[in-house]
Amino acid sequence: MENTTIKSINLFSHIKNNDVFKIFDLAEKNKFNIWIVGGAIRDFFLKKNINDLDFVYDINPIELVEILKTNEFEFISSYINFGVIIIKLNNKQYTFTSLREDFKQDGRYTEVRYVKSIKKDSLRRDLTFNALYMDANQKVYDFYNGLEDLENSKIIFIGDFKQKCLEDNLRIIRFIRFCSLFKYPTYPSKYISFFLNNRNLISNLKYQKISNEIEKAIGYQYKENTISILKKLNIESFIFENF
Repeated sequence: MENTTIKSINLFSHIKNNDVFKIFDLAEKNKFNIWIVGGAIRDFFLKKNINDLDFVYDINPIELVEILKTNEFEFISSYINFGVIIIKLNNKQYTFTSLREDFKQDGRYTEVRYVKSIKKDSLRRDLTFNALYMDANQKVYDFYNGLEDLENSKIIFIGDFKQKCLEDNLRIIRFIRFCSLFKYPTYPSKYISFFLNNRNLISNLKYQKISNEIEKAIGYQYKENTISILKKLNIESFIFENF
């Protein structure tokens, strides 16, 4: 694990979204911690529009549900077994996921264990620049040189990339998607070799999950990078046949 980098940013003024203040205020008043994680921070540094805000929190999901009920927040708790609660504010939805460790992963499903540490939570994330956490003081915590990788258009898995993809097969498609973030993405050639030899992992996935990732890739500026990799892997027709 790399040394932790802490960087102060001004995300709140960039997103101009008052919901975020209500959310952080709820956590402060009820004495638990939350962080914005992943895509919003990544897109901030890429100077892209921020469309989604995802949060992590450090209490048990059942405790969070009780707090939301007491404070009359509207929410969906269908995925509470994974620590995921969706909060609805002003016709927008925000995903809240408990800090957790994943175990007994079989490529599609996982069991979870709740933790208190964002550093431990970061170990289960896929790519270095998706493991960025921002606290209420707008300090970003970067455990794997994700910010440096963003600057250099590098797409790097956290830890053993083979293990990551075997634990969760969707990570292959997510990698392919994020290649369209950059004009000239760089990554180890062994990634593509592994994907080519393990294309069967993709067929394990629900098509809706695949199409969600590909749809996002097609919306990126450099979508041709994703299409190019799909062609290299000879799965372009499989991916797009029902798209």
